[in-house]
Amino acid sequence: MILVEHANAIVRDAFGEFGEHIHVLTSFQREGLVIIDLALRANPNCKIVTIDTGRLPVATLKMMELVESHFGIPVDRIQPDAAEVEAMTSLHGMDLFRESVANRMLCCEVRKVRPLKRLESGAKAVFVGLRRGQAQSRAEVPVFERGAGLVRVSPLAEWSAEDVLQYTKDRGLPEHPLYAANYRTIGCEPCTRAVLAGEHERAGRWWWEDEADKECGLHFSADGRAMRKVDFLLSELLNQVTAK
Repeated sequence: MILVEHANAIVRDAFGEFGEHIHVLTSFQREGLVIIDLALRANPNCKIVTIDTGRLPVATLKMMELVESHFGIPVDRIQPDAAEVEAMTSLHGMDLFRESVANRMLCCEVRKVRPLKRLESGAKAVFVGLRRGQAQSRAEVPVFERGAGLVRVSPLAEWSAEDVLQYTKDRGLPEHPLYAANYRTIGCEPCTRAVLAGEHERAGRWWWEDEADKECGLHFSADGRAMRKVDFLLSELLNQVTAK
């Protein structure tokens, strides 16, 4: 109860600061549904936004429709630039993310990060479902993360996975069907798998990258060396788009 009250206070503070210029950014995992519920109870007109990368599981596409029906709201879908996707896949192949961390980060940059930047023209902040217990890279995530671009607000920063599940049950929220298949984190279809017994909840992301942080760049950057390589690959890609 105390965690819920604290999360509600964070949501109210965020609306007080940003008004209509803060949206919910979600991929329809449990955390995202909790935040949608909290945000809409505080402000029924809050905009709900998702990034449709073009590689999402069919179950996630169906989940979008279920969320729209359950809450009675539209979900705004942001998509990557078609020309950038075409250039990336022509240069590196459809499944380039298997080749290296830098290639995977490039794919995330084109399909997730760059589309999100288009939100900055109409939004100042987004609610996100980050929790400090999700991964070591998220252990110190601030509730209000202020930097370049959108402010990220994490009302569930102090929650555990069990807290999220309990709220989900208490409020009767829809659940992504892949949880029933033992998924604990859900992203693009080729980059997410079910977790095995004893594995950390984010072990199902990019499992072939044994030493890399399980982050896409949407909330956290990779190490400097990988990002320098991504910058080079992105420049090459954009040059090809411009040349056409």
